[in-house]
Amino acid sequence: MRLIAITLILFCCCLFMQAQEMVISGKILNSKSKAPVAYANIGIAGKSLGTVSNDRGEYEFHLPASHYADTLSISCVGFATFSIQIQDIKNLNEFDVFLQAKTYAIGEVVIREKMTAKTIVENAMKRIPNNYINKASLADGFYREYFKENDEFVAFAEASVSIYDDKGYGNVKETSRERVKINELRVSDILNEGDYVLYIDISYALRSNPVRNVGYWEKYAKKTNYHVAALKVDSLSYFDNSLVYCISYHLNSKKRGDYKGRLFIRINDFALLRMEMNATNLKAHELNGAPHKSEAVYIFKEHRDKLYLNYISANHEVSYVVNERNYDLKFYSELTINDIRTDNVIAIPANNKVPDKSIFYQPRYRTFDPDFWTTYNLFEKSPANTPIINDLQIERLLQEQYKANGKLIGLKKKRSSSPKR
Repeated sequence: MRLIAITLILFCCCLFMQAQEMVISGKILNSKSKAPVAYANIGIAGKSLGTVSNDRGEYEFHLPASHYADTLSISCVGFATFSIQIQDIKNLNEFDVFLQAKTYAIGEVVIREKMTAKTIVENAMKRIPNNYINKASLADGFYREYFKENDEFVAFAEASVSIYDDKGYGNVKETSRERVKINELRVSDILNEGDYVLYIDISYALRSNPVRNVGYWEKYAKKTNYHVAALKVDSLSYFDNSLVYCISYHLNSKKRGDYKGRLFIRINDFALLRMEMNATNLKAHELNGAPHKSEAVYIFKEHRDKLYLNYISANHEVSYVVNERNYDLKFYSELTINDIRTDNVIAIPANNKVPDKSIFYQPRYRTFDPDFWTTYNLFEKSPANTPIINDLQIERLLQEQYKANGKLIGLKKKRSSSPKR
């Protein structure tokens, strides 16, 4: 009887663990300089489950408690991979990780292989169908948008989303049209004074994926007369014990502007692991509301030896003129994929996908569930977001705004005379 009782207790404990969720949070830092490490991959070794640190090195990793005996793995280009058993972490809520830099100056390796930056990039493009997921997939993640109007933060929204891709990266000439479904959504009061349309949205972010949509970007570069002004291998680095080419690029169009940034391409298979981009648009003044400056980061991660888009961060600076009044806007968006599946994938029906527009404009029935968002508090607890929260809480607390689903009549008129808290 005692053995049966012990077995039942252990069985109940296992069920309890599987039903619960763990949250591991903290910062990723450079062990030498103590500077934040942005866009580091945080996940379970051998699993697709994971997250990415933000531009301040902060992270919040939600995972089933059934992974308590698994290994947490943290990796980033230019740093040695860090691993630890989750059960050995003393404080899950304040787990700061210090990564050791692992970067090499360019030298004889590249010279011996006789690989120029141009041939490396060409090989990376040719290998896209082999290196990336090329079949249907369903991903779960978080998407966030917020923006400033004339140097004041005026709106914030974030959503738990599912993304269905019926094709993957098999045909690089095709432009992606993934289906996105919003599972949970919370929206602040929308405090902007200008009467303009918010063009940024999750579908726009996905279509900007340069690896998934090579064909589109090739046509765009040709149509707008962009040419390669500079392309060179700056250095060699490491990612998960693999050597990586670090390549800087500069695309220029005399009439359009510039694209500058860096590519991080793995040496052994020419897989693009990360892309950074800074763009300026000289023709923005001709189109009211067109971005005149943009920044973006794309991070790719492995699932069963195939890569997929794991993270996008994109910022845009825009100028609008409405009724002869100028509005300087800064849009921020961020998508993090927490998990992805490629087996027994159930498609998101076409009639369930969100419209191609900002999540601020999604149907006002909303799905706000305060219980769901109780543990998702990275935005509120980050000290760097205090200016955003202060601007948004000019009339009432964010928690009250979420319940109202972005509705507050007459608030725009009160903004200029209301004191900030």
